[in-house]
Amino acid sequence: MDVLDDPKLFSSGSDASPDRRHFYQAAAQQLAFMMTALDQRLSDLETGRLIRMVLHAERGAMFSMSVTPKNYVLAIVFGAAAAVKGRATRVLPHVDLVRDADRFVSGIADGLRDRLGIPSQNPGGWKTSMPAVEAPSAEPPVPEVPSAEASSAKASSTEAPSTEAPSTEASSTEASSPDAPMPDAPSPEAPARGEAVRSAVQLRSSPLSTLGGRLSDLLSPDELIYLAHCRRGDILAEADLLDHEQVIELRPPHLPPSAMRTLYRRMAEEFAMFTRQLSQLARQAIRGRMLRIVLDVEQGAFFYYRLGPRDYLVGVTTNQKRVSQADQAMGELVAGLIGAGVSFGQ
Repeated sequence: MDVLDDPKLFSSGSDASPDRRHFYQAAAQQLAFMMTALDQRLSDLETGRLIRMVLHAERGAMFSMSVTPKNYVLAIVFGAAAAVKGRATRVLPHVDLVRDADRFVSGIADGLRDRLGIPSQNPGGWKTSMPAVEAPSAEPPVPEVPSAEASSAKASSTEAPSTEAPSTEASSTEASSPDAPMPDAPSPEAPARGEAVRSAVQLRSSPLSTLGGRLSDLLSPDELIYLAHCRRGDILAEADLLDHEQVIELRPPHLPPSAMRTLYRRMAEEFAMFTRQLSQLARQAIRGRMLRIVLDVEQGAFFYYRLGPRDYLVGVTTNQKRVSQADQAMGELVAGLIGAGVSFGQ
């Protein structure tokens, strides 16, 4: 279903158009396929099925929520979803348009699971914990009919087709190196860091990245346990807590820290390919660069944040109850970097 024929769309300046309905439907079908393909790709990490995917671009977002294997609730929301030129940088998980639609679509998926007699998978960790948010906007929470800013939301349940995922070449050309200072701005809800946490941090950084210390400062056994700064699929800096006893207790015995580190590194490198594929898919429906991707599994989530045309940040949490907080922490770091004028090399 959709509201593409709603007259409000024409007065709101929305990117949505009923003439492009077939493009939106095609994008949703491909998103269902990618959900299934990525679910299989993530199986080596043994953190459960992929239950939620968020593609957050500059002019909208796409969502896929798992109801049962290969059956999803798919949605598209249109509107400004990034910082407006000349205004303060936005923390992406705080963007009302995307956050409210995310929670709304997650609720639909949970409702369908409840009708089938199966429990919630707590997508986004919304049911157990809420992140801090920016000052309330004048807009009400997402209603069943979207607001003028949201412009349009489209939701459906579909079975994933069995074709191969698209791929495209990376584009790029931005400049300089991440060498500007950034003031520390820890999340007010971030868990306390004790000596046991600091001593367990494993940090590896090349001269091409100055983010190593900032990554290690963000780690917590309750939230983010792995972070990597990558450039075109190559890891420039990474930090993890995979040797921390609290993290080890949550892993299968046959996957020691060294094995998990290898798997997470491969995942971080492959996000360059995933992002190209997902960006190509999303361009059929929403405009703008891909800024943020969330791959939410049954036990935690994997996050992608765009830093520049070639650089990106990858994060991992294995705590489903704090997926939204981990996402927020990464969003605050990236917003701080951009707000401080840090630029990333060509």
